[in-house]
Amino acid sequence: MSAIISDFEEYIIQIGVNAFYANKKPYEKTGQFLLTAWLYRFVEGGKGALRYEMPTGLGRIMDIFLTYRGRKYIIETKINRANIDKTIDRAVEQLGGKYLLTEMVEEGYVVVFDVKTKVGEMRAPQKRMVEGKEVLIFEIGIGRGL
Repeated sequence: MSAIISDFEEYIIQIGVNAFYANKKPYEKTGQFLLTAWLYRFVEGGKGALRYEMPTGLGRIMDIFLTYRGRKYIIETKINRANIDKTIDRAVEQLGGKYLLTEMVEEGYVVVFDVKTKVGEMRAPQKRMVEGKEVLIFEIGIGRGL
């Protein structure tokens, strides 16, 4: 999954970033839609299932839930407009403390679309442990600069 999200970041750098600015202001939903469309190729032909904004049994909503070849992948998305560390902390806590535990998944993914980082400025994925679960964090720059 790490390689797939890294490929997605390349797509955003090349042409996908324009979608964030279609309405002048970037929204998290734009990133969710783009990433969901990117992941859809893995469920074609019955290879898996993809759910967007999927409710859990506890009344919470997971941003993206993918099953592929019997394995579950949970992706939390955020948009950062102010403090990247706080945005990441919130996403990691939400993913690790809620979704990974209830779905009994050992790892999850956070994708942050960062308006404060210029498009093309690549950052290495971060890794954190939460409640014994591994969370990989991807910061994708969507800032246009001035």
